[in-house]
Amino acid sequence: MNEQRAIQFLTEVRKPLLALHKAILDHERASYEAEYGPTTAASFLQVLINGEAFRWITPLSTVIANIDETLDDKEATADDRIGAAQAVTALFGNEGMQQAFLERYRALLQQSPAVLHEHGRVAQVLRTVEAA
Repeated sequence: MNEQRAIQFLTEVRKPLLALHKAILDHERASYEAEYGPTTAASFLQVLINGEAFRWITPLSTVIANIDETLDDKEATADDRIGAAQAVTALFGNEGMQQAFLERYRALLQQSPAVLHEHGRVAQVLRTVEAA
């Protein structure tokens, strides 16, 4: 992958990843509230940040933040941009280092139609990298 293709990929995958992240958080919040009762957005944010049960989402959050930083950084190098793109593909790959993420994520694909739908949008963009 070259730098220009990495920039294009990062730009195209950003919105689907954000929508996927939101769908995951919506599902997790509904599950949390079913068990513990209604909570405010601020309270749930604290649970997300500090709760062990939600640490599995961190790799996805980190990849999204890295995309934003890389696209916004005028001084980012070609290696930075290509590395950010590779981090996205690695997160969803079978040989990735994020087994805790993948295990929970794959289970969630079976439980949540919204997450599955958003995964499909991300997968479409990921296929463009595989085809290149």
